[in-house]
Amino acid sequence: GTIVAQTAPTPKPAIQNTVPDTPPIKLEADQFIYKQDVNIVTAMGNVNVWQNDYHLVADEIVYHMNDDFAYAQGNVALTDNRGDTYYSDRIELEDQMRQGLARQLFAELEDGSRLWAKSATRKNPEVHVLKNARYTPCKACESNPDETPTWSIRASKVTRDANDAMVYYENTRFEALGTPIMYLPYFSHPDGTIDQKSGFLSPEIGFGSDYGFNAMVPYYWAISPSADVTAGLRFFTNESPQLNLEARKRFQNAYIEAQTSLAYSDNVEVVNDLAVKDGDELRGHINIDGLWNIDNHWRAGAELYLASDEQYLDEYDIDDEDVLENRLYVERFDDRDYAKIEALAFQDLRTDLNVDQPAALPLASMSFVGAPNSYGGGRFVWDSSFLSLYRGGEEQDVNRASTTLAWQRRDILPYGLTSKLDLALRGDAYYTTDSDLAKTDPTADSEKSETRLIPTANIEVGYPLQKQLSNAQVRIKPMVGVTARTDVDNDGDIPNEDSRDAQLDAANLFEIDRFPGLDRVEDRTRVNYGAQIGYYGHNGDEFSGFIGQSYRIDGGDNPFLNGSGLENQTSDIVGQVNALFGKGTHNLNYRFALDGEGLHSKRHEIYGATGIKDTKLSAIYLFEKGQPGTEFVDSREQLRGTVTQKLNENWTVQASALYDLGEDKGLRESQIGLGYDDDCFGITVVVERDLLSDQSGANDTSVLARFRLKNLGEFETTAYSGSSGDDNEDRDF
Repeated sequence: GTIVAQTAPTPKPAIQNTVPDTPPIKLEADQFIYKQDVNIVTAMGNVNVWQNDYHLVADEIVYHMNDDFAYAQGNVALTDNRGDTYYSDRIELEDQMRQGLARQLFAELEDGSRLWAKSATRKNPEVHVLKNARYTPCKACESNPDETPTWSIRASKVTRDANDAMVYYENTRFEALGTPIMYLPYFSHPDGTIDQKSGFLSPEIGFGSDYGFNAMVPYYWAISPSADVTAGLRFFTNESPQLNLEARKRFQNAYIEAQTSLAYSDNVEVVNDLAVKDGDELRGHINIDGLWNIDNHWRAGAELYLASDEQYLDEYDIDDEDVLENRLYVERFDDRDYAKIEALAFQDLRTDLNVDQPAALPLASMSFVGAPNSYGGGRFVWDSSFLSLYRGGEEQDVNRASTTLAWQRRDILPYGLTSKLDLALRGDAYYTTDSDLAKTDPTADSEKSETRLIPTANIEVGYPLQKQLSNAQVRIKPMVGVTARTDVDNDGDIPNEDSRDAQLDAANLFEIDRFPGLDRVEDRTRVNYGAQIGYYGHNGDEFSGFIGQSYRIDGGDNPFLNGSGLENQTSDIVGQVNALFGKGTHNLNYRFALDGEGLHSKRHEIYGATGIKDTKLSAIYLFEKGQPGTEFVDSREQLRGTVTQKLNENWTVQASALYDLGEDKGLRESQIGLGYDDDCFGITVVVERDLLSDQSGANDTSVLARFRLKNLGEFETTAYSGSSGDDNEDRDF
């Protein structure tokens, strides 16, 4: 017989799911027909089926209960638990809904991607097979959904295997704007359901005048959720292959990362400013970084970076560092206290300098800071350090121990005055062997010991003033400070290893120690004075500035060198101006130094950035006056400008240039880039030209192209990197 029933407006179970351990199915429709003799249930008209987070809509669903077979037809739409929606003319399900078939399938995925297939087969819950399929990650155009996407993939067969989280393609064709651009008989990638998956990564392709065309397809090996390795062999048309390896391992309280490469190629050394080929040899590099959080107070780490020769990293576009640092260290943190011991070694890659970088074996320091107001209204601070610099051979070696005991107090005095008071006593002990001084002075000892005791008193007073306006706040703070020390011998007997680059600026004017490091000491008595001013709008606009100067009471025996800004009894006038307005759109930073006596310009640094609609502009200007008797005799003056213009929603162009305005005027660097970016595809092409001076090396031109394909990753290619000159020996060192 036949039973016809009209359903109520609210959904109610019409078919009780009999599959054990599966969620119940809720179904509603305008009409149900149950044929008892053949055990077939038909639901017709606005059919809706819910199970967990799955929702199926169709004009009709027919369920053959004896055969455990069902099909839905007519405007079929299935939305899964991820928000992906699948449309089809007809969907068939069997084997307790474990297997299925869909015809003329179209899918809109949650991230906007789209998928078409002539047929889709679900062999089991883990394996899906699509025939004559096309996929694009590009979202459909709202005004024209049928518009050709930016890029897509077509394949005769696509298999997604959830067991190994992979998607496999056969007879694959990549299309750009509907035009085929590449064919692969076989292609695969992870399905995105897991964070790690072994397999080949995007190819890396490039070209260089030294080694010609090169290409590498790295392989990623997911060893475990906490360990992986990436390996690749880069092939060159004009040189032997280069092996590249990267390994990473994460432990519960530690990690280690390592990168290395190895190549057999010709090495070029600079001898008397000439490039000389040494012939083919084994070359490479290694870079290791590790950290171990031992407990809540202790941690240890290692940083290792070595190259076989000075040119290797730059020639193979691995790194442009001038000095490689190697470091082993142990640290302790405890409330306000800190301690560290480390070993440091350096590799200098600068071919134009003959510098013997010392190793610090070891460098140890510790600092104990008392609680505020814990003693006499202030607190005690104890800092100690030990340094052993080793060069080997007959080069100068230095051992230094230093300890400082200080008492610090901070107060707000009557009438709003603020004060800082520091009293300190520092002791240093040196032991030097193979002294540099003994090499030039026959009367000096090559091995010697030195000690010194340095008492210090410092007081700084400020008077902050504040005015509240209707829409802003104004602050002004005049400041004055006095620092007093005994006379300290800074000449010769104590080597200068870490206090060579002293320069006065707005940031360190009121510092007690304006020498970097400990080897040189600013002694006797000085007065510092300056003022801060600030305007802070309620709408976020800010304007702040500082200006100040320093004066030595005793003008003799000045320890500072020319160019520091402190070489005269009256120091340079230093200052800084910062402005930020337009909700951060406009930004200006200006730092300067003027001669303290004649107010002549000595240093100017200006950075500015602004944006007007789709245009962004930024510029950096630097001027530093040359100083006779220093490393920089000639004045330096440079200007770098950058403009970024957004042409429309997708296209952006950027250009920048660096111009030398100093003694050797001329364009030093120029760059222009064009970029396209939409929801599924991006490409950036950058052309860069380096116009270096004759003393610096060759003039280089490079072209870099970077591609982004949504859901398939990002890769970049160096389209061209060439040097001017007649042959490959004209390299940039």
